[in-house]
Amino acid sequence: MSRVFTIPNFLSSQECNEVIAKCKSELELKQAALGKSKEVHSKQRKSSIAFIKDLGSVNTRLTEILISNINLRGFNASGLGHFQFTEYKIGEYYDWHTDSGPTFQDRIYSTVIQLNDTYTEGELEVKEGTEVKTLTKGIGSLYVFPSNYIHRVKPISTGIRYSLVNWVKAIKKENIELPLI
Repeated sequence: MSRVFTIPNFLSSQECNEVIAKCKSELELKQAALGKSKEVHSKQRKSSIAFIKDLGSVNTRLTEILISNINLRGFNASGLGHFQFTEYKIGEYYDWHTDSGPTFQDRIYSTVIQLNDTYTEGELEVKEGTEVKTLTKGIGSLYVFPSNYIHRVKPISTGIRYSLVNWVKAIKKENIELPLI
């Protein structure tokens, strides 16, 4: 069973346009850096990002979707942080990487919301085992996959790609003891 899933039309085209407009007018985009060190590594990642705390109903809807679709024994899917608004211009990309590991051990699922489709190439690809899955483009689509899965955004050929990224953390349910392994 695949642990990579897509929810088409999670946001409407109008909502996507409003998010893009809000983020572009309120945020200062900066060259994306890697990890907590905040070092720019343009051979690994070339894009611009900024973080936004509250997107109103998007936060609530995303949390509801995650809680109903992610079942973790003894844990609740929660702990969404600020949204990362990402802009990829022509030639920009994010090479193969994971969103978890020593720096971000608490991330269990990654979420990506595609905000536009006025670009070519720039596909989001996720490795599930030995299979590379190219996620189908769609304005407002929500993509969810385990944060330890290797994934990338291929270089953009034309246009600009906008997306919202967030990470799910696990919060232990009260009064439940986990078995010792």
